[in-house]
Amino acid sequence: MGNVATAANVAGRIPRDDVSSSITGEEELMTERASSSPTRNIRTARRQLRSWWIRRSLFEQFAMLSTLVLSLSVLAVGGWVGTRIADGVLRGTSGAAALYVSNFLEPYVQSMDDGGVPSAEDARSLDAVGELLKSRRHVASIKIWRPDGTIVYSTQKGLIGRRFPTTDIAPSLRGEIHAGMADLTDDDSEFERALSMPLYEIFIPLYKNETEKIIAVAEIYEDARSLLRDQASAERSAWLVVGFVGLGTLLTLFVVVHQGSVTIKMQRSAIKQRFRDKMLLHRHNDTLKLETENALRTAARIDDLVHTRLGAELHDGPAQLMSFVLLRLEALEGDMNDRPASSRALLAELRSALQDALKELRAIAADLLLPEIGEVGDPSQALRKIIQGHESRTGCIVDFEAVNVPETLPRDIVRCVVRVVQESLNNSYKHSGSNRQAVRLAYANEMLRLSVRDGGCGFSNAAPATSQSGLGMPGMVSRVRALGGEFSVITSPEKGTEILCVLSPYGSTVAVRDAASIDPSIQKY
Repeated sequence: MGNVATAANVAGRIPRDDVSSSITGEEELMTERASSSPTRNIRTARRQLRSWWIRRSLFEQFAMLSTLVLSLSVLAVGGWVGTRIADGVLRGTSGAAALYVSNFLEPYVQSMDDGGVPSAEDARSLDAVGELLKSRRHVASIKIWRPDGTIVYSTQKGLIGRRFPTTDIAPSLRGEIHAGMADLTDDDSEFERALSMPLYEIFIPLYKNETEKIIAVAEIYEDARSLLRDQASAERSAWLVVGFVGLGTLLTLFVVVHQGSVTIKMQRSAIKQRFRDKMLLHRHNDTLKLETENALRTAARIDDLVHTRLGAELHDGPAQLMSFVLLRLEALEGDMNDRPASSRALLAELRSALQDALKELRAIAADLLLPEIGEVGDPSQALRKIIQGHESRTGCIVDFEAVNVPETLPRDIVRCVVRVVQESLNNSYKHSGSNRQAVRLAYANEMLRLSVRDGGCGFSNAAPATSQSGLGMPGMVSRVRALGGEFSVITSPEKGTEILCVLSPYGSTVAVRDAASIDPSIQKY
């Protein structure tokens, strides 16, 4: 008799030794390296595995993961289905056997109603039934148990009258058909162990005729080879069905994902190509921008050189000739004392016109000429010279303030600042109607900020300064932009005008706050 399950439930730090104090420092270091080496190897292997995985395409990653997941799922489902099928086969077999066998055995155990034993005639009949079942159902042995655990009949006569624990027959005493593969480890299963074949046992409750009273339990051992073959065949069929369904699902997913992977790969290649083209375009644009900035800087230098030469030529050429003419007119004036008064008046008028023309010519030459700057210059000192010259020529008053301005700045920056101040002061003198201006130059956060302000008439946004100033305003804008700076004008009628200029002395571009977001009267160029 084996310990079996009901048909409803059939399924298939090592302590570390203390380190001796005699271990030397070198031995401790070697021990530490040896202990950390596996950790390093694991980390290296993880990095290599991660790198290998990242290099795989989307389809390859999906194929490997889905194959693994679906294989595990097929194994789990197939195992579960196989177990359910085996359980169903065992249920069907045991149920059919119970109905078949109980019809043969119950008539011969009725004498056990009051706890007795089968009569001699019933025992012979049971022996005949055993032979019949052995030939028809391959029954290996039969045992009939009394409810107290005593075997009252067995095809192995040596077991009759022996009493064993009722653990295995308890479910059948409650009316259950109890079946399963025989364990054959109990004391009452010596004969069955000697058969050396797989057996399954069925515990069948035997009832008193036409009642629900259980008077005995029959234990039948049957040859399980045919059952196991049926189970194996059913399990193989289940595995094939589940496997083919899983394979079909996997192949369908492979086709879909492969198409998506090819599309993604093509799109990724297109994006990479576009990115490369964009990078090349950016590089080309940067090159063109640099060339443009260099060209603008060169144009500004040439413009300064032209202005300087033109100023020098005016000063040394026409101005000198006009001075010579004035000297000759003075000599001529002394010789015309005996001439009529009208002639002397005409001569005086000519001399006055020449003096005014000479004065204007010298003023133009002074505007064209710049103070000597050199490769690097002091912008504050250069601006003071320009302001002093402007004040002496125009009689205006110019307030000048320099805040944290370095003593030396690049030549192009100084020239730009001087030209902007010079042109702004001249424009203010000619158009604003004010005889007082203010110039402020400040350096902070690697940015040079210039402000030229007056309290004159100003102008409206509908009439921009460029249209009122001829070439002056565009020239200033061009100079500032040539050095990567920002140029803007704040003005409104009867409230004066302010020229704002921001430059980065040591950079090609400038990040300037959008002044228009603060004051809508600002015009940006």
